Amino acid sequence: MLKHKMQVMPLRRVFVAVVWLVGLLLVIPSPIWAVQSHGGAEGLVSHQIGHILFVVAMITILVRIRHHNLVEPGWKEFKIFLWLLLGWNLQTFVGHLLREFVVDHKFVKVDGNVSGYHLANTFDLFFYLTRLDHLLLVPAFLFLLLALRRWEANK
Repeated sequence: MLKHKMQVMPLRRVFVAVVWLVGLLLVIPSPIWAVQSHGGAEGLVSHQIGHILFVVAMITILVRIRHHNLVEPGWKEFKIFLWLLLGWNLQTFVGHLLREFVVDHKFVKVDGNVSGYHLANTFDLFFYLTRLDHLLLVPAFLFLLLALRRWEANK
């Protein structure tokens, strides 16, 4: 018996709901772009403020973890996750700033879509490296997964 009043949906109903959802997503596709531009300077400024607040939040969590001396299994992985997320945030913050100084003819376009970028100097290389944010973000979420697994295993 369940200890709470909420009824658990049978597995079959969950499966049917997921199949319907995936089916709808496949039938009604729309373009999803990985990079979105923000309208005008105010869009970039508000987005950058969001990055700053996110950095402050990550630092606050790291300080609290250290202050409370959390060393049980899972916390090391969680701290690595936070550091990688902090690095990702700084990387994308700098990338957004640098984008304001990149001339449009540096981007290679095919059918109106950006498919490449011309590297001519150190600035171009540095800007390009800021676009590779997945190299920090994917490992970050792997460490989050490891932390969650350790916490679950040590319940």
